[in-house]
Amino acid sequence: MKFNKLTIENYKSFQYPTAIDFPQSSEGKSIFLIGGMNGAGKTSIMEAINICLYGAKTDFLYKYINRKELAKGNAFVSFELELETDEHETILINRSWSAGATDSPKHKDLTEKLVVVKNGKRVSVQNKEMWQDYINATIPKGITQFFFFDGEKIQEIAADDHSEVRLKSSLEAALGIQYISRLSSDVLYLKQEERKGFVEITDEDITFKESELKKEQRKLTNKTQERDDLSEELERFKSDKEEAQTRFKAIFNLDPESSEVIKQKEKKRIQLSNKSNQLDNQIKNLTEQHLPWALAGKLFDDVKQQINLESQSKKQNAISENAVALAQKIVENFDTPEPITSAPLTASQKEKLHQRVLGLLQENKSADEVVKILNLSDRDTAKVLNKIEEIEQSDVLQLEDLIKEKSELDFEIRSIQASLETSGTTDSEKELFEELQSTIEGSNTQIGRLSVRLSNCNEELVHIENKIKEIELEIGKLYDKHNFSKEKVDFIEECDAIANLMTTYMVKLRKNKVHLLQEKTFEMYKMLSSKSGLIKDLEIDNKTYEITIRDKSGHTMRKSGLSAGEKEVFALSLLWGLAQTSQLNLPIIIDTPLSRLDSIHRDNIVNHYFPNAANQVIILSTDTEVDNNYFKNLEPHLTGAASLEFSQNNELTTVKEGYFWN
Repeated sequence: MKFNKLTIENYKSFQYPTAIDFPQSSEGKSIFLIGGMNGAGKTSIMEAINICLYGAKTDFLYKYINRKELAKGNAFVSFELELETDEHETILINRSWSAGATDSPKHKDLTEKLVVVKNGKRVSVQNKEMWQDYINATIPKGITQFFFFDGEKIQEIAADDHSEVRLKSSLEAALGIQYISRLSSDVLYLKQEERKGFVEITDEDITFKESELKKEQRKLTNKTQERDDLSEELERFKSDKEEAQTRFKAIFNLDPESSEVIKQKEKKRIQLSNKSNQLDNQIKNLTEQHLPWALAGKLFDDVKQQINLESQSKKQNAISENAVALAQKIVENFDTPEPITSAPLTASQKEKLHQRVLGLLQENKSADEVVKILNLSDRDTAKVLNKIEEIEQSDVLQLEDLIKEKSELDFEIRSIQASLETSGTTDSEKELFEELQSTIEGSNTQIGRLSVRLSNCNEELVHIENKIKEIELEIGKLYDKHNFSKEKVDFIEECDAIANLMTTYMVKLRKNKVHLLQEKTFEMYKMLSSKSGLIKDLEIDNKTYEITIRDKSGHTMRKSGLSAGEKEVFALSLLWGLAQTSQLNLPIIIDTPLSRLDSIHRDNIVNHYFPNAANQVIILSTDTEVDNNYFKNLEPHLTGAASLEFSQNNELTTVKEGYFWN
């Protein structure tokens, strides 16, 4: 696989769509050098490839959207990668995020859009997970750290004596061992799932289930007989009850009643009698307290009207009788203590005022003289009115309703008493009455008891019948399972055999892969090391991936015992050996790989590692790493070069063709 072109838009200092082409030689190899000063955007290129392939979280992307565009409200970022597969198919992946027309956009407003174009034709990406699975299968994310790496990754591997152990799962993924392990686990999972629904069926299992069926069938026969006996007994009691009821009606000309009904009637008679007695007492109290007054109830309205007329007349006459004195007093006080008018009234004016006031006061005199029949004082008037109100608010006026209610109660009591008395008068008739009543009541009791038992019996019958059906179905399934039980056993045994075979294969594959890894790693180390004779041999444990280094004397030495340059060279050799052993034809992208190395190691890496690292190598370097001299050594192997130019004033990165000096 090779990358053909990368386009970045609105990410960090790449404000405008910026494209970088990765040309190939006629032999299909590609070594492309990208130069840039610190902060110019070299790391952004590696990040852009990873984001385009695997996506990213919106909070991370939002933080690195170009600040100028984000200030304009343009919350948009886009990455596009064109690659060529080993099958010579061209795939273009465009992954972008946009907040749309949103005021003050936030990271949560970003929406991802994925476009995939295969061989010039856009394909459906409605199922993004499917395409992401395809990308992950083509370029596994877990192993890209060994193909896309920077100086920090080299340092991580170089600085720790046990870094390989910590990277075991990633190393196994890169070597292809992880897939065999997963396949083996999947086979064992299939076996476990098959076991969940599988029980080996024997002849004894079927015999046991058939004996269980016979037991339930016997229970069904016994329960059916019990139901028939109960039904027969129930019908007999119903017949006895019906016969007793017929005789009772023929002899006494009454419908028979149960003792419970008779008790209820007697209880009701007593209740009604008590209520009738209460009404009696209430009627007596009313007649004793208020009846004499109540007899005059029809005169109450006339009395109240006469009292009102006499009272009004009395008030009006009181004013008229004192009119002369009142008029004189008003005139005398007109000018006293001081005149109301500007000058005191004359005698003539006072006389006119006196006559006018006197006329007004005498207008209130009653035109018709009211005949005083009662002629009560104010105190006696209040007493009479209070007594009338007391009588009107008492229950005496309801006396008629109470008498009527008592009459109805007494009639109902007599009816109940009549129904409780037998028509027979002789002792023999009474004895027969009680005998028939007892027969009817006894039959009712037995009918109720037998009905409950019969209902329970029918429920048990339904339960037994359902149980028999379930067992019959189980027996049928047992016969079916019995036929392919051996097939299942064979399948499970085959799963075990396949899983064991894969385990054996995985052990051998790991051993061979690890052996090849140590050979390839040591091969590159000898080419890159300035002290190739320092290490005589190295060994990688095929279970733990622990690396053991031996010096020229055969003594074991720690990786931490190497110089800083030797450790980095060793880490770079391990990465190269891993790429060679994995047989994954992926591009290698290296960011600032030479910053911590001396000149000898740099010479070896430029002359031996870069040209042989992979079919496609993308190098991201500063001018002090691949300087003018190293560039001249590397230039014959290059298929192209570019420079990242960063404008401090505009905070903008642009791409220029050619390296710093060409």
